[in-house]
Amino acid sequence: MQGGQDIDVDQPDRQAAAADFVRRFEEFWAAPSRDLLAKVITPDARLVAPMTPTTHNLDDGWQSFADLLELMPGLAPTVHRWGATSDGVLIEFTISGTAGGKPISWDAVDRFTLRSDGLATERITYFDSAPIALTVAGRPNVWPGFARAQLSRIRR
Repeated sequence: MQGGQDIDVDQPDRQAAAADFVRRFEEFWAAPSRDLLAKVITPDARLVAPMTPTTHNLDDGWQSFADLLELMPGLAPTVHRWGATSDGVLIEFTISGTAGGKPISWDAVDRFTLRSDGLATERITYFDSAPIALTVAGRPNVWPGFARAQLSRIRR
């Protein structure tokens, strides 16, 4: 595990830690900001997701979220269920927003590895990216924002 140690607590404590994490995850998505992201992940967190570059710190992670939110305004998850794991939490959700002025949504699962203080040292997101890519490809008015985000990543 990167940047922390496994949660080594009893099941009820793991459940409580996971519940607190899911609450902070939802708070971040209710009003995404770098400050709220810092209440979810560590400064050296590794964030992995399809269609985005892997990031290795809070600032790059926040920039990746900001780029995504620019491309897809109003992006927010609806959590369906979650569960504590031996070293963190799994969250199953549908994420919805707009792209090119039309609705877009997809199902995903985030696997978070948590430190003993409850912050995530790693997030790996799982979802099928093909339907998203096809949807965005069919909305030409999204392309300029996508190109800006790609140029921004190249410059970093």
